[in-house]
Amino acid sequence: MNTQIASAFILLSVGATVGQAQQPVLNDRVAKSMPNSYMPAQCNIKPGHFKVGSAAGYLKSAIETDVPESKTRILGQGEKVVLEAIQQNKQEKNPAAWYYLGRIYLQQGILYPADTAFTKAEQLAPDCAKDIAGYRRNAWVALVRAGTKFEEDKNPDSALVMYRQAGAIYRGSPIAFYQSAAILNDKGQPDSAVYYFGQAAAITSTDTTDIKVRNRSAFNQGALLLNGKKYDQAAVVFEQYLKWVPADNEAKRGLAAAYRGSGKIEQAQALEKDLVVAGGAPGASAGAASQDLMSAGVNAYNDKKYADAAAAFEKLVAAEPNNRDALYNLSNTYLAMKNGPKLAATAAKLVAIEPLSETALKLQGEGYKQSAKVDDAVKTATQVLALPADVKASDFDATGTGANLTLTATGRAAQTPSGKAIPGTAIPIVVEFLGGTGTVVATQEAQVPALAVGASQEIKVAGQGSGITAWRYKRK
Repeated sequence: MNTQIASAFILLSVGATVGQAQQPVLNDRVAKSMPNSYMPAQCNIKPGHFKVGSAAGYLKSAIETDVPESKTRILGQGEKVVLEAIQQNKQEKNPAAWYYLGRIYLQQGILYPADTAFTKAEQLAPDCAKDIAGYRRNAWVALVRAGTKFEEDKNPDSALVMYRQAGAIYRGSPIAFYQSAAILNDKGQPDSAVYYFGQAAAITSTDTTDIKVRNRSAFNQGALLLNGKKYDQAAVVFEQYLKWVPADNEAKRGLAAAYRGSGKIEQAQALEKDLVVAGGAPGASAGAASQDLMSAGVNAYNDKKYADAAAAFEKLVAAEPNNRDALYNLSNTYLAMKNGPKLAATAAKLVAIEPLSETALKLQGEGYKQSAKVDDAVKTATQVLALPADVKASDFDATGTGANLTLTATGRAAQTPSGKAIPGTAIPIVVEFLGGTGTVVATQEAQVPALAVGASQEIKVAGQGSGITAWRYKRK
């Protein structure tokens, strides 16, 4: 944490008056936020000393006067006399002294000494906390409004100053801390953002808006900790967040990642199973569900939990039958499980998407072999031998108005089953760009060139149309 952030929470000494000189703009905002009519203490405190009583009188007179010069002079007198009572007349244990000192400071617009005085009063007279909170919140509202205006004017540095000061004087709402964190995150200061998101998440409030901001802060704090590879800390934050918002699958995904990062594989696997179940639930977001199923499947496969991996990939393929990556992962999972019939059937769907893929054809052939379908296995092996080029998808990018597919072709030494070389030839193909339901949105012809053995070349194909989510190609 850098010194600039820490300084926002340094409390000045009781006798400090530098706040007026250092923060003239703040003085004006905070001072104007105070009530324009005098209210006695709304809690059970008595002055107890004539100087404390005098300070209360000075405060009343300053509030009631309309002459700015007189207001400044009277408040200065009140500050002086109550400090004398505390420092010279043994009134440091008198909550009324601190209470009126805090109010005088806020009336002057001196922020941090006011916080110090009010904190002391709250400690000595807890029943005054509600009364004091009202004055704190008045200052907080003025500062948050100022911060919001600075943000609207594209002045985040000044907004950050306001939000930090708001968080220093009043801690009954997470909003100022959240806004500080958001600005710091935008500035590329994630560690500082984590601190302020944490401050926001620690706020206790029954206000519905505050609760939403608190929850959002906790999620963001967890996400930043996860991004920073602080897995143990991220897990603690996500665990708490999920107690507040137990149905948030994105947070479960984050917690699972945090568990994996900290070596808690079994806890991660349990969460990932929940995400697989949620991926097929009604109302689940399609994009989020696909991501959850893919991540859970990959993690389970890497953990050698092949049955769990298959369950995840099967759900994904059922939802997205043209998802090439899901079919590829499911085929390899069946291969690891030695489930020949399912491997052959799934790999056949993969071959239908990319018929010039050596890997897809070999997976299909292995499925036939494990299923004891000798003729089909031989036929597939013959296709692999005769393949003039191995074509792999190296990139697929779908936008709102179209999609771009990049295939990479690598020349092979094609041959007959008897070992006779087959000359390399160009292969014309037709690429189909598919919508979510599998309908063809656009088609584009391309050509796989004749290539020397080991030589590679990219083939870029573009399709125009909205809603493209997948692709396939076939020989022309």
